Amino acid sequence: MNRRSLLLGAGAVGLTAAVGGAAIAVAAPEDTEAGRRPQPLLTWELTGGFVPAGWTALRPARLAAYEDGTLIADATRRLKVNQGTLRSLRNHAMLVLRDPANSRRRPGAPMIADVPSTVFTVRGNGRRFRAQYEGLEETRSDRAYPQASYSLLDHLTQLRDRTLRTGSSYHPDAVRLIAVKLDPAQQPSTPPPSTRPSPVTQWPADVPLPRLGKDEFVAQLDLRGRQARALLRALPHPDPSSWPVLTTPDGTRFQVNHRFLLPHE
Repeated sequence: MNRRSLLLGAGAVGLTAAVGGAAIAVAAPEDTEAGRRPQPLLTWELTGGFVPAGWTALRPARLAAYEDGTLIADATRRLKVNQGTLRSLRNHAMLVLRDPANSRRRPGAPMIADVPSTVFTVRGNGRRFRAQYEGLEETRSDRAYPQASYSLLDHLTQLRDRTLRTGSSYHPDAVRLIAVKLDPAQQPSTPPPSTRPSPVTQWPADVPLPRLGKDEFVAQLDLRGRQARALLRALPHPDPSSWPVLTTPDGTRFQVNHRFLLPHE
């Protein structure tokens, strides 16, 4: 068994469980619209932790807020809120994030291995503030960070829960595809607890093929318009727990997953 087979077999979703343990090829058509996309007023993201290779790219912001009052949670649900709600959120985030002391760990606070970091970013009045917290949610009972940061987390959680509960479906013609190349003899992994085998289908004709360099076996493609719609016809329901297999015309097999892109991505 070679290294890639071993790593793929170790992941809960058939991917390597070592963060940064695999080279990732990023391929996308030339994007001439990037400069005109709406930039988020605020984002709440998770990064790192003990996750499969490619998972960070697949993991969307838990909440993104835009100037027009649009909130998008997990790149799956969207909700329009009034400007008062948006202003309250921005002011709260700026108050917390502009003070560096609010993102400093308490001396002696316990460390928890392999947990993701929480990242808050806010823009306002021509300035941008960003803070990163290692294991913010996991260390709450230990009060590892100042209460102001947990208060902001609660504010964002309330809006995210509201968006997921009452918002409408978010379904743009823009997706991020993660493709993991399988060894010829390797059987696709099936995420527990399911016992169903991963379905195998042909690579969609209008979707670009992954381009991998030497020692690369994970590719990321951001697709829009016709290409995104072609992928969604073949795989209409993004599901982090289900990684179907697509076979290219030359017989190469990729275990794949995808998510919707946010407006600014």
